[in-house]
Amino acid sequence: MAGQTYLPIEILDYVQGHAPPEESPFGISQKELARALGYHPCSMSRPLESLVEDGLLEAKRRLVRDGIRKQLTYRLTESGRLKLRRETREVPILSGEIPAPPHPFLGRREELSILLEYIRGGQDATVLIDGPPGMGKTALVSRHLRDTRRGRIPFWFTVRSSSSPRQFVTALAHSLQSLGSQQLAYYSQLPKPPTAKEVADLARRALKDTQLVAVVDDTHLAPAELRRFLREFAQGLMKGDGHRLYFISQEAALPDIQDAPTHRLTVGGLDRVSAHDLTDRAGGLSDRFETIYQSTMGSPLLLNLAVRNPDVAGPVSALPSGVLRRLPEHELQAVLPLAIANEPLPLSFLTEGGVLTALRIQELGRMGILHPTLQGHVEVLQVVRGAMLNQARPSQEHAAHLRLASYYGRSHRPDSVRLRFVHLVEGEAWKSALQLLAQSEKILLSLGYSEALRNAVRHLSTALPRGPARIRALNAEVKLLRQHANYAEAITFLRRAIEESGHDPGLTCQAQLAIVDLLLRLRQIPEAEAEFERAKQHGALNRRIQAFLLLAQARLTDVKGAKREAEDQFRSAFEYSRKNRITDLALESIAAWTNLVEVYAGRHEESLRVIAEALPEARAEGRMDLVFNLLLVRSRAYTFTGRIDLAEQEMNSVRSEAESLGYVNQLAYALSGLTALASLDGRLEAAANYARQAIALAERLGNDMVLGHTLGLLCSVELRSADSSKQPEMISDSILHGERSVEILGRLSPSDSLASAHAYLAEAYNAKKDNGKALEHFGTAMALAYELGLEWIKSSLNQELPSLAAAFGSLVQAPTTEAAKT
Repeated sequence: MAGQTYLPIEILDYVQGHAPPEESPFGISQKELARALGYHPCSMSRPLESLVEDGLLEAKRRLVRDGIRKQLTYRLTESGRLKLRRETREVPILSGEIPAPPHPFLGRREELSILLEYIRGGQDATVLIDGPPGMGKTALVSRHLRDTRRGRIPFWFTVRSSSSPRQFVTALAHSLQSLGSQQLAYYSQLPKPPTAKEVADLARRALKDTQLVAVVDDTHLAPAELRRFLREFAQGLMKGDGHRLYFISQEAALPDIQDAPTHRLTVGGLDRVSAHDLTDRAGGLSDRFETIYQSTMGSPLLLNLAVRNPDVAGPVSALPSGVLRRLPEHELQAVLPLAIANEPLPLSFLTEGGVLTALRIQELGRMGILHPTLQGHVEVLQVVRGAMLNQARPSQEHAAHLRLASYYGRSHRPDSVRLRFVHLVEGEAWKSALQLLAQSEKILLSLGYSEALRNAVRHLSTALPRGPARIRALNAEVKLLRQHANYAEAITFLRRAIEESGHDPGLTCQAQLAIVDLLLRLRQIPEAEAEFERAKQHGALNRRIQAFLLLAQARLTDVKGAKREAEDQFRSAFEYSRKNRITDLALESIAAWTNLVEVYAGRHEESLRVIAEALPEARAEGRMDLVFNLLLVRSRAYTFTGRIDLAEQEMNSVRSEAESLGYVNQLAYALSGLTALASLDGRLEAAANYARQAIALAERLGNDMVLGHTLGLLCSVELRSADSSKQPEMISDSILHGERSVEILGRLSPSDSLASAHAYLAEAYNAKKDNGKALEHFGTAMALAYELGLEWIKSSLNQELPSLAAAFGSLVQAPTTEAAKT
């Protein structure tokens, strides 16, 4: 229950970072807070009442994102902000403050001048700063920013070996919260892995006309996943708005970043005069100065250690180890967690247990072992950290990991839960780690993929004895791999789980059905069919497996193009899952079913009725991805039944909520839908504007369906614009976009979007008087409409292009006539 003490502070922190703008109709509910912080909703009631009574939170009834009725929602008061600022020092909450430079700051005039030259002119600048440990790279950058950060939003992120892209996004959202960065804050909570370009886009939108100055320290510790994310984030952020990014590393931090001025500065030691001044201020080295200066290569950290520990014998390179050997074992054990955590920790952390007093901590600071930060925390600098880790025994490291696990257990923020799990595994507390995995798997996976978490889960699955516990760890790794879209490796681990279970029928069948879904994502349809047949041999061992079998069968049928049959199968899967209260499978089935009913069957009123029934349950379950899918289908149904106003109202609602919550993929669908609706209403300029926004977003997301569909719509819009404005040259642009549309959609499964794109091209080529091309695309559109049962496309083609319809009819009938004569 240690975390409960800190719950009010976490509530204040979450509300500050995620509060919607004043004009927003939505607010933060008790259920949202509970889900984000990992508590049961009922346990939130008393802390929330207390915070409202104390004047730290304001409660007001508003619409909420996870419900359909108005509920109590919460906003931070000014007193709450002051309280949060005072109290967050003792709780693991991400911060992005720039550390203070040493006082006095000596030397580095040349390096400061170079950095100043790099940013002259106010243009975008990416600066890579590298050099050996202990040379003062962090101090140099913090001193440089003291004079150059004015008017900019500062952000400092120190990389740890366990850092993930999700933690970077969470920290960035925390730093931008003063600008009202709600979209970025909500994006950081989404279950899918963050996309660097989406994050850069949301950050730029939050910043508007304000410039960002961001520093990523210790970049050399970043796992490959985070390095790739940082590189793409930099590319997405640098669009000529004058932002600055600094990467600090012990090695070449990142390769040159495209589309941004990139500068590199390698930092060496202090010059002789500055080194002499530094040591003199600390007591002087007398006749030893020249020898020590040469052997330390002017490293400020080693010079400080030498002057503060004059009685430590041995070469200067071994000075950190020599200083640490002077510490009693219990003191070394007390400070070892600082080296392992690789981040500053509160002073109170070191004084817990009574091993170190505040006076002794000050003395360790004077020795150069500990370093205080501006926020009242304490850290171990890199050179000393390396020596400390080399000197520690495995048993000491395990004990330090367990102390850190206890510390991070004080907070229920997802990043703290994850760090607690990683430290429990590293401390070889297998039972506690497994319990945390069982209790908080959803929270542990909510931050997305990271090598540190995956290594911890793999370590746990290897260490645990064969049985259900090991299978749970393997399944957690499968989920992690699926989040990372590493479907092939996820299949490998599902097969390993089958082996570990001794081919238990129930587990084997569920694993095989999960493999079917992954194989379909990989477009390996024959393999998916074979796997499904193997799963079927086990039979319906329980109701969940029966529901899963029905859903997998429907997915296979859908992918093979038998839409009518797939519709019936999705409906059966839905009805069975709902009857047996298997909510997740019921919602997945109904979302797929309503789309097929609407697009391929045209039973609009039926789909509207089912959507109305499914929406409240999808919202209650927090499945916003399915909520948006259902709303998009409902807008389409309104369109086909002539209720354009309702359709546009629905689509604008999707756009607003998706934008507010950071669901960027659904935002792309909404913009594409608004393109179609504006086109239907004759607002061609608005339609073209929506189309360009949707295309740009879909290209950034790699969403080929939205991209191809919207390019087809733009083809139609430009063709009509050419006719209304009497500008025939626009027909060429229309054809260009139409051809690109069919090229992209042609790589996917046959769809109504592909049929429509060919129809738009037939119309464009017909306007250009290219009858051959027009007839070719007309025929392709008709063939797809027949194949997929799209009666509305056939009807539209016959009405809009009667001359092509007649010519196409003659071509189809001619072979039949010749055969009859024979």
